[in-house]
Amino acid sequence: MNGNVTYYFGHALTGQGVKHLYKEMMEEASLVYFLQGPATFKGSELLKELGYFYVKQGFAVEWFKHALLEEVVEAVYIKGCNRLFVWASEWNIEPTLLGTKHRVMSFYECLEDIQLKKVGEQLAEAMQERATWREKCIAKLDQAIKLHDDWEVITQSCMNWQALNEQVENLKSEVFQSIILNKTGMRTHRLLGTLTPRGAENTVDSITKSITTRFMIKGKPGTGKSSLMKSLADEANARGLDAQIVWCGLDAESVDMVIIPELNFCIFDSTEPHIFDPEDGRLGDKIFDIGQHCALSEEAETAIEAVRAQYKEAIQDAMGHSKRYAEAEYTVRRLLDNCLSASLWREKTAPLFERLTK
Repeated sequence: MNGNVTYYFGHALTGQGVKHLYKEMMEEASLVYFLQGPATFKGSELLKELGYFYVKQGFAVEWFKHALLEEVVEAVYIKGCNRLFVWASEWNIEPTLLGTKHRVMSFYECLEDIQLKKVGEQLAEAMQERATWREKCIAKLDQAIKLHDDWEVITQSCMNWQALNEQVENLKSEVFQSIILNKTGMRTHRLLGTLTPRGAENTVDSITKSITTRFMIKGKPGTGKSSLMKSLADEANARGLDAQIVWCGLDAESVDMVIIPELNFCIFDSTEPHIFDPEDGRLGDKIFDIGQHCALSEEAETAIEAVRAQYKEAIQDAMGHSKRYAEAEYTVRRLLDNCLSASLWREKTAPLFERLTK
């Protein structure tokens, strides 16, 4: 029987820079393969092949997508045997446990010098363009976060925090009841989504496809959604339950989802830019309404409208820059692909396809 695939984004473009969680995932994995070399489309194809190879053996596979290029995969994680394959050079991560659970495979020798010299100037130009548009995109996202912070200050002044605290305590009682496990609760980390040239995207449907109980938080910016989810993760761990933190793709410090696997439960921010509502036929879908505790005055509404307009403009500008960034990234990968030796590539990758017994 084949396994299944769950999709995540591998990195996100945030106001604080490019965010990825591969170092955290390295802690989670039993075996990490550091694939070193320039990022190419051929490398993405290799990771897809590895993913399908393990799926056909019955393993559940997590598939980590590139933020800009729709069809590109930058890492795969094999659950059950807990193997992580990651294109490490892209993220400047280095092995620290050589000889134990870290293994390195370099693909630089698959590049042909003659071909590289032919495209060297074009490649350097594309790499410089890529860096320029990445910086411009992140700068606009930084501006957007600052505007979002201003928005939050306004809504926070209109919140009934005591009522929210009571609602949160009731939620904890409903979710956890009297459960306490005689073990240490583990914590893992993933990303919910990111800004792409097509707009804000997420993989909520894939992440939650097999989760029975889904709570969807409704509430304005700054009304405690992220803090609530962090609190639930802390409570789960304190009770010996595992918790997975799924981070926001715009603000690197904010949480957008928490999953408690042993309860088959998740709770996530279901407001813009990722609006979700209960699905017909999914009895475990519920709305958790924080918005009821925020009574905006007419003055606050007016102030928010002005900030919202500036925020949307900054996001639109960031999207435009991300499109140019993606175009440069595409050019870099295409040029490098043309420099790869097919025979050396086949020889190098063959040992990765090791058959396992679950």
